[in-house]
Amino acid sequence: MESARNRLMKTSKAWLSLIRFPNLFTVPGDAIFGYLIVNGRADSPKLIYLILSVLSCYVFGLITNDIADYETDIRERPGRPLAAGLISIKAAKFAALIFAVTAFATALLCGVQTFMVALALVFLILGYNCNFMHVLVLGPSALALCRLLGLSMGLFAAHSIVLTSYVLYPATMFLLVYVLGFSISAQVETEEGRKRTVLAGGWMIMISSLLWVASGIYLSSRVDDISVMDEITPSVCFAICLSIILSLSTLKNLLWLHLKYRTSDVPPFIGESIRNLILFQASACAFAGFLNAAFYIALLYVPAWFLSRRFYQS
Repeated sequence: MESARNRLMKTSKAWLSLIRFPNLFTVPGDAIFGYLIVNGRADSPKLIYLILSVLSCYVFGLITNDIADYETDIRERPGRPLAAGLISIKAAKFAALIFAVTAFATALLCGVQTFMVALALVFLILGYNCNFMHVLVLGPSALALCRLLGLSMGLFAAHSIVLTSYVLYPATMFLLVYVLGFSISAQVETEEGRKRTVLAGGWMIMISSLLWVASGIYLSSRVDDISVMDEITPSVCFAICLSIILSLSTLKNLLWLHLKYRTSDVPPFIGESIRNLILFQASACAFAGFLNAAFYIALLYVPAWFLSRRFYQS
C-alpha cells in the first residue's frame, strides 16, 4: 500500500503543478515596479499586502483555468492534475474561492482603489477562462490586460501620483505586446500545423524586447525635472544587461522554432517566455533607478528556472 508520506508528496506535487509553481515567481515584479515608479514606500507593509494580493489573483486564475479547461485537458493534456484525477474538481473550486477571498482582503488593506482593480482583475480572469479563452486575439488580449492590471494594482497601492520616471510608459507597452505575443503562441501550442501563428507570437516577443532595450536606455538617461538619472549609472548598466539577455533568449528560441519546428517544442518556448518576464521586471526597476529592487527581482529567476525543470509552466 502507498504510504501516507508518498500520498502527501504526490498530492503536494499535483497542487504545485496545478498552480504552475515556477510561474508564480514572475508575478510580483510587475506590481512592485508599479508601486515603486509612483513613489511607493518600500518599507510599508502595503507592499507585502500588494504582493500577496497579486499572487492570489494569479493562482485563482490558474486554478479556474484548469477547471474551465477540464474536458480539453482530458483529451490533450491528460497528465494535468484535474484531468488525471489527482485533485478533485470540488477541491479545486474550494481552493479558488480561498485565493479569491485572500486576493480581495489583502487588496483592501492596500486601499479601496487597489481593491477595485483586484475585483476587475478577478472578473476579467473569469471572463477569459469561461468565455473567450479560445477566441483568437481576444483571449490573448485579455491575458495581456490581466498583467497590466497587476501592474496597476501597484500604482494604486502606492497612494501617490508622483511619477518618478518616464520608464513607466514603454514598460506598459512592452508588457502588453510581449504578453500578447506569447499568449498568441500558447493559444495554439497543442495544435498541429499552426507554425505561422506560433512564430507570429514569437516575433512579437522579439520585436518588443528589442524596442524595450532601446527605449529603456533612452528614457533612463534623459535629463529633465522628473528623470531619476542624467548619466549611465550602474543601475542602467544592470538594466541593459538584463534586457539583452532577454532579447538573446528570445532570439535563440525563435531561431530554433524556425529551423526545427515541432509542436512539442512550443510549451517550453512559452514557459521560457513567461519566465523571462522576471528579466523585464528587474530591468524596468533598474532603468527607473531602483537597483536594490531590481537585484532582488532578478534573483527570482533562479528558483523559477530550477523549478521549471520539474513543473508544468505553459
